[in-house]
Amino acid sequence: MTWQEELQKLDLELASGRISADDYRARRDEVLAGSTSAPSPQQQQGPFAPPFRWQAAPPQQQQPPNPDATQVVGTGNAASPDATQVVNTQQKGDAERTQFVRPVSGPNPQQGGWQSAPPISAPPPWTTGDGFGPVGDPTPGWIAQGPETFDDAGERSGKGRVFAIIGVILVLALIGGGIWWFASRPSGGTGGETTAQSTSQTPTSKPKPKDDLEIADLPGTQEDQSGIKTFEDVIAQKLLTDEENTAYTTAGASKVRVGVSKLPNGDVVQIITVQATDATTAATAVDALNELQVKFGMKPYTGVSPASVSTYQVDVAGDKKGAVRAHYVHKNTIVRVQVAGKDQAAISKDFDSVLAAQLSALPTGA
Repeated sequence: MTWQEELQKLDLELASGRISADDYRARRDEVLAGSTSAPSPQQQQGPFAPPFRWQAAPPQQQQPPNPDATQVVGTGNAASPDATQVVNTQQKGDAERTQFVRPVSGPNPQQGGWQSAPPISAPPPWTTGDGFGPVGDPTPGWIAQGPETFDDAGERSGKGRVFAIIGVILVLALIGGGIWWFASRPSGGTGGETTAQSTSQTPTSKPKPKDDLEIADLPGTQEDQSGIKTFEDVIAQKLLTDEENTAYTTAGASKVRVGVSKLPNGDVVQIITVQATDATTAATAVDALNELQVKFGMKPYTGVSPASVSTYQVDVAGDKKGAVRAHYVHKNTIVRVQVAGKDQAAISKDFDSVLAAQLSALPTGA
């Protein structure tokens, strides 16, 4: 590998970030120091013409010398065409500025003298438009410009990307704002009317919460039982037997709700919910009521009902109606569900449906 190829390799490693700027300078000096015995670039070009050399900046007009300013220019040493030498520039007003200039090929100047290349009007090598960019050129112009060139170019390209991103964000924000504005505007009237309409459509009342005396919606034709509100009203209406009244009274029966409905097939549905003192007294009352059902001649229900619901039935006999009756506890509420009719199969079917609805409204348990 020739020393020019080694320099190109170092430049590519620096551009890709694999080595630092300090390592680049140290290794470049080693390659240049060992290139004194290498053949000149003119010998390696073969039949092709020497590559185009681009100068970063035109020479400045002669100004009074500034001892603090420095400039790096290519020397005319044939043994080391890419070596650089630091000289004072005569640029006014920028004492600390450093300028890097591509070494100029051609006849060697006199040893010890300085050369100043004339300004070149040709564009930089990366604007040649051949599609390969600076890396694809035979001798890229950025090779002799040092690592500072990459720093400046990266800073300028980074700022450009930032401004481009900000511009795209602003354009998108303006487009989104315009879409929102036209989509949210009402077809007629003012925005205040839209707000008023939205407010009027918002429901102002919430559904009433369930209470512990709730009765499920019953099918058929319901009878008005709103006048029965306390257990004294139940006693007055003679809805239960005296022994059943005693069981409820012992449990501290107070508030009551009654639901009665007549189904199209003639069956009658009755639901009574009674508030007891607490869950314990309510459970005791249910046990007493179950014993009374057996005493009245009822037998366990032949259908299917939850284990926490005590269900009994009396079969249809002649002209007498049959019935299915259940008692269970919901918190401190005693729930009674009954369906009576003249067809045993219809009674059982209606009872199962009504009991399921009431258990959904007031489930069993404390």
